[in-house]
Amino acid sequence: MPFGPLRQPSLGLSLLKAALPELRGRILYLNLPYARRIGWGYYQEITGRRLHNESLVGEWIFSGALYDQMAAQDEYFDRVVAPQAAGASTPEDRVRLEELRSDSIPFIDDCVRQVARLRPRLVGFTSVFQQHLASLALARRLKREHPEIVILFGGANCEGPMGLETARSFPFVDAVVSGEADLLFPKLVEKVLAGRSIDGLVGVYTRDNVDLQDAAKPASAPRLPHLDSLPVPNYSDFFAQYQTFAPEDAPPARMLFETSRGCWWGEKQHCTFCGLNGTSMAFRSKSGGRALSELSGLVRQYPGRAVDVVDNILDMRYFRDFIPALAESKLDAQLFYEVKANLKKEQVRLLAEAGVREIQPGIESLSDSVLTLMRKGVTALQNIQLLKWCLEFGIHPSWNLIWGFPGESAEEYRKMAELVPRLHHLPPPGVSCSIQIHRFSPNFEHSREFGFSSVVPTAAYPYLYRESPQAIANLAYYFDFAYRDGRDVEGYTAELAQQVTGWQESHEASQLVYYRQSDALMVWDLRSVSERPMTRLSGLSGRLFEACDTIRTVGWLGRNGCAQDNGGAQGDPLSAEQVEELLGPLIESGLMVRDGVRILNLAIPAGSHSQQGTA
Repeated sequence: MPFGPLRQPSLGLSLLKAALPELRGRILYLNLPYARRIGWGYYQEITGRRLHNESLVGEWIFSGALYDQMAAQDEYFDRVVAPQAAGASTPEDRVRLEELRSDSIPFIDDCVRQVARLRPRLVGFTSVFQQHLASLALARRLKREHPEIVILFGGANCEGPMGLETARSFPFVDAVVSGEADLLFPKLVEKVLAGRSIDGLVGVYTRDNVDLQDAAKPASAPRLPHLDSLPVPNYSDFFAQYQTFAPEDAPPARMLFETSRGCWWGEKQHCTFCGLNGTSMAFRSKSGGRALSELSGLVRQYPGRAVDVVDNILDMRYFRDFIPALAESKLDAQLFYEVKANLKKEQVRLLAEAGVREIQPGIESLSDSVLTLMRKGVTALQNIQLLKWCLEFGIHPSWNLIWGFPGESAEEYRKMAELVPRLHHLPPPGVSCSIQIHRFSPNFEHSREFGFSSVVPTAAYPYLYRESPQAIANLAYYFDFAYRDGRDVEGYTAELAQQVTGWQESHEASQLVYYRQSDALMVWDLRSVSERPMTRLSGLSGRLFEACDTIRTVGWLGRNGCAQDNGGAQGDPLSAEQVEELLGPLIESGLMVRDGVRILNLAIPAGSHSQQGTA
């Protein structure tokens, strides 16, 4: 249902359909005709940053259809949309969104007729982010007009307390599945078709068993221990419907591919702001051979599609088998992967050779102390190093800058504001914003311990649901909060926010590259902070600069950075003072950065991917 992504199939539903090939199952992507109905571009604005934020306008549009309440809600726009959109909403938006809200009932009418034509025994809804209200609205109408249909809900919006409350508050929903449905779903379907009770299935919430669950931690469906046992997802319904409903100028649809579930870093140290993997943190991955075989088959079946890997984090063992094999296969696939930011250069090179064109490395900050508060397990220099190598090998890093963590120092943001102009040639963050609190995150589960107070469902929810405050608290995923120490986050991050805007605006025109010319290293600097466009580094200065392509300590450079050109023989070690004397001016001029004794040069070698085709 709306407002699910337009260019991607549902992996969950596609796996469940593939798991029961003997049954006549059909996946309906009703978000696609809805996007055509309201305008493809405006649909994407609702799901994007301009209107989405925490105002949840996509949910609000269908709340009237769920509750048969279409009265104008000026208060919602004034108290929720306008503050959350930070001036991005317009009077025209208010008129347009009110029109969409009025049109939600006719759209649901069309959906009821389309579903009823298939004469289904069971209708299952996948609900993620802004899909819950539209799904509930259709489920309610289906149950009222066709009470014989069994209504099932699942997806991220149904995990734990959210799923339990969905089963409790909406009696037209027959069952809600919390967690992974792979092992459970075939048993559930068998019981439904045989007319037997499903109350005894672990992880299935019904009106008859909700009061038997632990309200704080209700049981979830059994996790799949071995991902190699999964079927290959069946995407045929999606691509057929995308071809029917997408406008001619719409970008090509993308394909989803799964190689792991859970998060191996989260098992060790759960990042404080992360609400993903609410009930399924345990990390499992497919074997390298199975992953390559499945991806090859999907690419042959659906050629020319960019591939979004849905994993929360790349299995590092894949650098031993899957990634090298994928690179050797020359498979025509452009992949997106989520990774940890502490990759080695050879690993970044392998990703590029394997066809990985975009990564989400979870950078989040350029301060060691703030990263420690987040429990990221990386340093600021490692984050910068990865951005540099991504630029070198032609991989786009999709990353955000997040602030507002209790305990962070305003001084750290002053330092980051000073650092940012030196990074203008590197890929900037897509978004910079204050922290949000999401359900299942440590910041939510232990809010007082982490320095938050007054954690309540975000202001949009009372305008979405006509339920009790306790029910709304159980259904909510986003939460508003206050700081126990009353800190002024907006005040001490204002300078950094301004610098990031400058970074985003000047990135395309900035370059910092180096190349070797006989016995010297030439550094070409076209950043706005450049003191001079060209710097010549001869002898030891050039070798030390080049050695700092990877983060090096002053001690390492003293021991290893002065190899002679005669066959690589090592000269006498350098003292720390000598290293400082040679590199100090380069750090001062912004060609290099340091953090304590660790030093990194910011330039990339000429002739790398980012330089191809430039004059």
